Amino acid sequence: MNNKKIIGIICKDLDQELSAGEKAELDDYLASSPEVHQIYRQQALIKKHLDEGQASMIEVDFKKNILNKIAMEAYKQPQKKDNVRLVHGFLSRPVVKFGFTFFMGIFMGFLIFSFLKADFTGTSVQTNQMKGAFYDNESANNIITADVLQYDSPVATAIIKVRYSTTMVEITAELTSNEPVKCNFLFDYNNFAVLNIQNSNVNNQTTAMAAGNFIQINNMGENKFLIYLSNKNALQNNIDFKIMLNDSPIFQNSVQVNKD
Repeated sequence: MNNKKIIGIICKDLDQELSAGEKAELDDYLASSPEVHQIYRQQALIKKHLDEGQASMIEVDFKKNILNKIAMEAYKQPQKKDNVRLVHGFLSRPVVKFGFTFFMGIFMGFLIFSFLKADFTGTSVQTNQMKGAFYDNESANNIITADVLQYDSPVATAIIKVRYSTTMVEITAELTSNEPVKCNFLFDYNNFAVLNIQNSNVNNQTTAMAAGNFIQINNMGENKFLIYLSNKNALQNNIDFKIMLNDSPIFQNSVQVNKD
């Protein structure tokens, strides 16, 4: 009895489709072949699970066992191969698409920022993300010290140094507080514009927000900020400084720039 006929007879027996003579012939063959008898028991168990509604995964395992235990080399079909190879164009490659999207994102961001009005809505960022500065202490000629403001209390301490040139205002703010305080810088956006804010101590408990006419620092711990403003018109004007605790001012003062 060949392999194909064995499988067919086993399936018919489990489906109760064998005649009495075929059933007797199968029983004799199972008695003489332990390997086929083991396959029969496995298939009977699988059919029981199938009848109880657990079909899909067990059916796959059963077929694998049948093919492993009975030589079926003659029934294998050659592996199919693709007759067509797809060649993608240069612009359709994922790397090219990503690069193009990244470049366009930077370009559009720069374009939007260039046309942004001065009274834009402020956004808060972690100060440990503020690295690098567009200007340093030697980036402007003839820089002049405007004033130094100092405040010291059990709640907070602050040293504010303001310098300016005809093109730029530099503010150094050393802030220390054991609890959250807000430190605000207010100015006329027609005369000044924020260029950069840098926290040199990289304190991730502190955030800073800049808008068209103010800078707000939500301070916690010890921080040192370098703030650069564009001095648009080099006209005499004030920059106001205020420290807030629970939205109530505990210190406020002003510094005049462009005095000459």
